[in-house]
Amino acid sequence: MAFDPVRIPDKLKEAYLANRCAVLVGAGASAGAGLPLWGALLDNMINAALAHGVITVDKADQYKRLATKPEKYLMIASGLKDDLRSYFDEFIEETFISRRPKPTALHDALVALDKLQFVLTTNYDTIIERAYRVKDPDVSVCTFRDSGEIQRRLSKREFFILKAHGDASKVTNGIILTDVDYRDLLFRQRGYQSLLSAMFTMFTIVFVGASMTDPEILLLLNYIADAFTPSSGPNHFAVLAQEDITDVEKDRWFKDFNIQLIPVSKTDNYAELTEFLVALKDVT
Repeated sequence: MAFDPVRIPDKLKEAYLANRCAVLVGAGASAGAGLPLWGALLDNMINAALAHGVITVDKADQYKRLATKPEKYLMIASGLKDDLRSYFDEFIEETFISRRPKPTALHDALVALDKLQFVLTTNYDTIIERAYRVKDPDVSVCTFRDSGEIQRRLSKREFFILKAHGDASKVTNGIILTDVDYRDLLFRQRGYQSLLSAMFTMFTIVFVGASMTDPEILLLLNYIADAFTPSSGPNHFAVLAQEDITDVEKDRWFKDFNIQLIPVSKTDNYAELTEFLVALKDVT
């Protein structure tokens, strides 16, 4: 079933046409290009730690048992990052860069959205910027270390891509994977936290390829929780699989984060997600 443009809320249409809209791209968008989601990522980290001899088989088995529980993902990631130590950067680069995954139809539809103020992503890979560079070789790509450039671009309303959790192609500059990383970031980069909060209070953000149970999404939202005040600020939107949405979750995401859910089907590898982006491009 094709996505019906009538399902795009009026407030989202208004924000997009007024150039007050941005897209947050989650791990689901890169999964279509063959990159791992959280469960597979942790499994790969366990195997890498075993291969490097930095954990025992018994400890690997303990990690694997814990990895069956999504609420334990961050704890496992933190432990494995400590275990891998100097091998962690190598693992991230091999996982997200060396394979050179290609942009998908979803990324092409994202690039076609010419009224976006910025694209925010929690992904480490370089698929988004490579897709944009076909259109604009000089597109600006920032990370959490570039607060000055982010502020400049926001004030001038110049488009940019923000890799909120770091860039695997520049892994030595830092990767945010765990809640410990976020606490460190909060201590060292308070200006960045303020900018992220401002982005969510000034612009309507559309979550694409991002499950609202993804640990990295929850980390980001909790990091800027002060930006979400009841009955103020713009509404945000999350395009999610209708099969995974409950009324309770709908209510909580709207009341806690001003995020309204837009359901799409999982069929044909989430084809409606790409169709949603195409429909947003054509709103009038």
